[in-house]
Amino acid sequence: MSKKLEVKELNIENLADVLKLQDKIIAGLKEDEKHFILKRSVEDFMHALNSDTTHMLGVFDGDRLVAQSIFDFPQNGQKRDLEEFVPNIANNNLVIYKATLVDVDYRGLGLMRELLAYREKKAKEAGKKVAISQIAIDNPASWINALKSGMSIRKVDKDPDDQAKVLYMQKELEPNNNVVISEESIFSMYIGKDIHKEIPALFNKMRYFVSKGFRGIKIDQQTNNIIWAKFSDENSKIIPLNLASSKFHLVGAPSKTIRS
Repeated sequence: MSKKLEVKELNIENLADVLKLQDKIIAGLKEDEKHFILKRSVEDFMHALNSDTTHMLGVFDGDRLVAQSIFDFPQNGQKRDLEEFVPNIANNNLVIYKATLVDVDYRGLGLMRELLAYREKKAKEAGKKVAISQIAIDNPASWINALKSGMSIRKVDKDPDDQAKVLYMQKELEPNNNVVISEESIFSMYIGKDIHKEIPALFNKMRYFVSKGFRGIKIDQQTNNIIWAKFSDENSKIIPLNLASSKFHLVGAPSKTIRS
């Protein structure tokens, strides 16, 4: 591994590198992890690398591609991915974050967060106002990194195409600095020591929270909690809940998933 890794925009000349990295990562997944990643065809990657609206970033160690990330800049009047999420926001104002893949030999170096930061920089330069993403709840490494990057959990549901349990996440790239969060309006949800075992329960809990108007706004690594807050629709100010403590015990939470 070289001392300096470099981020570059990818083009059609990188097709072989992109396919090689995808194949290596998928080959290293356990059978129950393979749905974490949508395996893309040669044609999919060729389209992404040639598209005016789809972009790819890569991290290189010398000539070796060790991480890659895809994001879309949909245009008004164009069919876009995640049409079931934030349909009220014009395509021209959106950036859609897609898969980020990191070579297993380079994990733990913060490359996923680095690529998230680069994607956001590119989106802001393009005048995008809102970033959205869909992440499988079974892939906590990805949604935890998204929370760390400032995205929040806005919707918890099943993907309409394949019924996978997913989190819909969002970040305002032009945040409202006037929003005030009071101590009475936030609470924390413990995600467990072995998060993979907790996934089924977490899906139900998160879905219940969102149905009550809450957003998962950040991860507290010291306590292993997701911090949640409730916003009003009118002005995005926090609604005080007058909770007895910062812990929320899910009184009345459904014991199983209920389709909305």
